[in-house]
Amino acid sequence: MSKSDEFGFSIDLTVRNEWRNVDLLRTSVQNCFTAVFADLDGCHAIAMVTGELLENALKYGDWVSGDRAMFRLRVNGGSGNIDVSVSNPMREGDTNAPALLKAIEWINGFAKPEQAYRARMLQIAQNDEETQPSRLGLVRIAFEGNCRLDAKVEDGTVTVMASLDMTGG
Repeated sequence: MSKSDEFGFSIDLTVRNEWRNVDLLRTSVQNCFTAVFADLDGCHAIAMVTGELLENALKYGDWVSGDRAMFRLRVNGGSGNIDVSVSNPMREGDTNAPALLKAIEWINGFAKPEQAYRARMLQIAQNDEETQPSRLGLVRIAFEGNCRLDAKVEDGTVTVMASLDMTGG
C-alpha cells in the first residue's frame, strides 16, 4: 500500500452501561469495518475484541457509586493497526483491577497470545477449579483477536486496551 493509500479512523463514544448496548456496538463496529476492509476475518476480530472488552467493563465496572452510568469506547487506527480501548469506573479498593493487571502481565509474558491461551487451557484442565472462574476471557481476547493487551488504572477508572495488527504480522 502506498503512502497516499493510507488512511486513519476513529470512533470515540461515551455509552450508557446497558447490556443491550454491547451487541449494538459490536454489530456497529463490525458493520463499519466491513464497509472499509476486505478482510472479513479481521472485521470479525475487531468486533469480537470490542464486544468482549465492553462486556468486561459492564461486569467489573462500578455502576452504583455516585453518578457512574457511562463507559467509554475508543477505536482508533489506520491501514495496519487498530487500537480498541474501553474505560469504566471502578470502586476504590476494588480487587478486580490488580487481578486484571496481573492477568495481562501474565498473557504478555508469552511470545504469542496462542501460547498464553494454550497454557491457560492446560491450567484449567489440570486443576479442579469448579468453584473459581476460569479467567479465560482476556486470554481468549488476546488469542482470537491476535492482539496485545494493556491496561491502566487511574483516577477511579480502569482502561483496557487491545492493539490488533491487521497486517498479518
